Amino acid sequence: MLPHFTLVESHNKNNEPVYKNLFEVNIILPTVLQAVHEKATDLLLENITSIKLPTYPVLPIHTQRFKYSTRKYLGVPESTSLEDIAINVQLNQNDKYQVFCWRYLKDWYDLSWNNEDGSTHYKKNVIGDIITHIHDKEGNVIRRVVYKQAMLNSITGWDEANWESNEIVSLGANFVVDFYEDYYY
Repeated sequence: MLPHFTLVESHNKNNEPVYKNLFEVNIILPTVLQAVHEKATDLLLENITSIKLPTYPVLPIHTQRFKYSTRKYLGVPESTSLEDIAINVQLNQNDKYQVFCWRYLKDWYDLSWNNEDGSTHYKKNVIGDIITHIHDKEGNVIRRVVYKQAMLNSITGWDEANWESNEIVSLGANFVVDFYEDYYY
């Protein structure tokens, strides 16, 4: 016999679901760019449409064998840094014909390697932080993920023009981070 719905705690305790679309992302640009792009953090926050939050890498499996039996153990991750922090950003222009989100991200990318003049910078000038807040319907933060020492390693999306398409351009920015903090409330 199945339990009555009044005995299911998730049903009768007024628990709320967690929604994917209730989040905000604050990007702290490298110090070198903060003075140049004063409003970048706010404008990027308004135009980010999605972010992937890979915080728990797959743990490697180790096998111990004794005669005809095997036992499994979990190891530690091969790397504590992450390479696949993907953020999607809407591309808009302002009334001065400036594609501002592109400019912020391109300037960040250029710190690592500028394709126009070949210049590079030290890591201390290239790193920024990415702070993601997942919240509930009333705005209470229920999860906070902070990616420390983030470096922008690719920008995609504005790499094609096509007469047959009326799609709005959306940028994909991929980041590499040295370490992260994941808080649940």
